[in-house]
This record gives sequence, structure tokens and C-alpha cells, in this order.
Amino acid sequence: MAVVRGRLAPAYPAGLGAFGVYLRGYHGALAEWLGASARRRLPLADRYALLHWHNQVYPREVLGLVDMVALENGELGPLLSAGTLRGLEDECVTDVKAQTRAALLRVLQEDEEHWADLEDHPSSLAQDVCELLEEHTERAPRISQELGERMAHCCLGGLAEFLQSFQQRVERFHENPGIRELPPDTYISRTIALVNCGPPLRALAERLARVGPPESEPAREASASALDRVTRLCHRVLADLLFQELQPHFNKLMRRKWLSSPEALDGIVGTLGAQALALRRMQDEPYQALVAELHRRALVEYVRPLLRGRLRCRSARTRTRAAGRLREDAAQLQRLFRRLESQASWLDAVVPHLAEVLQLEDTPSIQVEVAVLVRDYPDIRRKHVAALLDVRGLHSTAARQEILAVARDLELSEGGALPPPRDRAFFSDIPVPRPSFCLGLPLVLGRLPLSRLARPNWACLPLRPRPPLPQRPRAQR
Repeated sequence: MAVVRGRLAPAYPAGLGAFGVYLRGYHGALAEWLGASARRRLPLADRYALLHWHNQVYPREVLGLVDMVALENGELGPLLSAGTLRGLEDECVTDVKAQTRAALLRVLQEDEEHWADLEDHPSSLAQDVCELLEEHTERAPRISQELGERMAHCCLGGLAEFLQSFQQRVERFHENPGIRELPPDTYISRTIALVNCGPPLRALAERLARVGPPESEPAREASASALDRVTRLCHRVLADLLFQELQPHFNKLMRRKWLSSPEALDGIVGTLGAQALALRRMQDEPYQALVAELHRRALVEYVRPLLRGRLRCRSARTRTRAAGRLREDAAQLQRLFRRLESQASWLDAVVPHLAEVLQLEDTPSIQVEVAVLVRDYPDIRRKHVAALLDVRGLHSTAARQEILAVARDLELSEGGALPPPRDRAFFSDIPVPRPSFCLGLPLVLGRLPLSRLARPNWACLPLRPRPPLPQRPRAQR
């Protein structure tokens, strides 16, 4: 066409518009040939090339060099009809859906075959998935914005299905009894590798949802839900393994030797610090979530034996020693989790609050400290406060009622309020023994022997349900 414009068209009178005649003829012949090509069953790569050439190359690199005015005036019209273009795009989306989903499942199958291996195989699952989908989500927008949106929606749907399958296979992996026979280091390494798939795949899902149409939101939510389940499961597995190793140290807490020796807590801190080296291989986002859960769970396991009544303070001196040990342990745990980069700083105050309740002497001061404890940890209940008062040896009924009223008022004010989220629950994970029921002496003076009345502690009997009276047959009534 450049030769026609430069050499042939000048031979005709200007009024005839010879170049426009040649241009329209060229355009019409090309449109007819492309239409026939589009009706054939083309490979996906050729279909991509045809759409790209029609939408981008021909208007810019061909007509733009020959006669941009003709293109701008709309004299030539499109090379392919709107119906043909839509059909080509539909075929592209359909082929991409089939090809990518088959490829994703193949990649998952190949990676899963190495999960139970004793040898450590570096996993490239997340990288392979991203490359498979980004090949299409980066190419389609260069053809047209609409095709880019459709392709993003298509790939996001495929990703959501893949992640649901990934979640199911991870669950089967951890439920398999034979997997637990792997060496601990291998099992931990494999679990961390599965968790590390989450951040890049989550970022991909978010990116596809932003590019895609509004109806992409359910697929994004399904993707996020599957990844959340995988992360929570792997975190629970890792935490359970770690706390199995820590349990012998927790069993030494709140005993007589604990008051004078930091051995138990040194074992806890040393084990946590050593295992954290392996956890550092986890990507930042899941690592932060796991360390926060380890922080929460470590404090729960530390406080549990205290409220279960393993320690009883029968003198002010013992209360002071116990409170001091609690503060020292709390400071050591706080330093450990700061070193592990835990963001759960809301946990730092719980043990110091408990220490204050143990050491304070006057009832108003204890009430104030319990109120602060209730404010900072709203899932605490009267039974927890009562257990703490038992530890400090406070048996005065009047003083106990005044202190417990603070927790009771909270429970009444909450009413039907929702419990705190799982990652902010603390006392709700600590069951305590049922509270004692103190019988007033006038009720039992005539029933208890003098030897028991001489021991006032026996006036508090465990609260047990009264067995039902046997029913006589109707004929005997």
C-alpha cells in the first residue's frame, strides 16, 4: 500500500481517490481471508495471534503508517465482525480453562508425590501455578481490556478449584498415620513448604480479582478460604509437635520447686528458641501468625496449672514469692517472643496482672486489679477469678463476693455479646475445677460431728449434683 500511494496513485486524477480505492480493496480482501481463517479450528497460540494482530498490530503498525485518516474516519470498518471476534474470544477462554486446569492438577500431582519422601525436595508448586496462569493473564490484556477481564475471571475460577483440591490433599497428608512416622525434621520441613505456598497464591488470587469483573469475588473468597484452612491446619500441626516437646517442662510449673528454681521456664524458653530456627524458613505472613499463636498458647499453658490449683499460697510470704516468680517468668517469656518477632503484645500483661492479684493485700486494690484484668481479657469469667482467689488463700466470703462482683458485672453487661475471635481468646481455653460451695454452719450443726466442726476448712464441700430419689412403683404409692 505504501508503494501504491507513492508510485501508482499519483498517476490518477486527484478527484478519483485512487489510493482509497486500493486501500478499501486491500482491507476487504484481508477481512475475507481472516474471516475464513477464524472459522477454522485454530490452535490457542494462533487464535491469540489473530486477535492480537486484529486489535493492535493492524490498526497501529499497518494503517498507522499508510493512512491514519482513513482509519480515524471509520471508512474501512473492522476486519472481523463483532460476532466473529466474540467467538474467537470465547474459544480462547474455553481452551485456557481446559488447558490450565489440567496443567494445574498435573503440577499438584507431581508435587504431592514427593511429600512423603525422606529426602528433602525443594517445592516449586506455587511458582509453577503462578507461571501457568500469568502466561494468560498477562497476554490477554494486551489484546483488549475486555478479554483481559474475562481471562482473569477464568483463571481465578481455575485457581479456586485448584486450591480446594490442594487443601483436600494437604488434609489427607496430615491425616495419614504413616506420615507421622517421618523423621520430625522432615515432617516439619514438609509442613513449612506447604504453608509457604500460601502467600504467593493468595497474592495471585487478589490480583486476578482486582482485574476481573465484580462476579469474580466468590472465586476470590473460595481461594482465600482454602488457603486459610491449609495455613491453620499446618500451624496446628507444628504447634502440637512443639508443645508435645514442651509438655514435660510445663508439668514442672507451679510446684514447690518452681518457686525457687527457674529450671522449668528455662527449658520452655530454650526449646522454643531452638525450634524457632526451623520456623524461620516460613514466609513472613504465616510466620507472624504462627508465632502469635505459639505466644498465646505458651501463656495459656503457663497459666493453666496456676488456675487449676496446683499451687496454694498459705501465707503472705508464699504469695510474695509466687508473685515474684510469676513476674520474672513473664519478663523472660516477653523477651523470648520479642526476639521471635511476635506481634501479640496484648498477651504481655496477663501474668503480671495475676501476680498483682496474688500479692495485693487489701480488697479494694484487688478489685481494681481484677477490673483491669477483666477489661484487658474480656473472656475471663468468675470461675477464673475464684480459682485465683483460691490460690492466694482468700476464703473470706465477704471479700470474695466483693471481688467476684467485678467479673459478675462484666458477664451481665456482656449479655449476648459475641466471644472474642480465636486469636484473641485466652481464659476461655483454660477450664478450671468447679467452685466450692460453702455451707453456712447453721445448716449443718445438727448433722456434722464435732470432730469435723473443729476443722473449718471442711465446711466447704465440693458442689455435686444430688442423686435423684428412687421412684416407687405406682402400686406402692
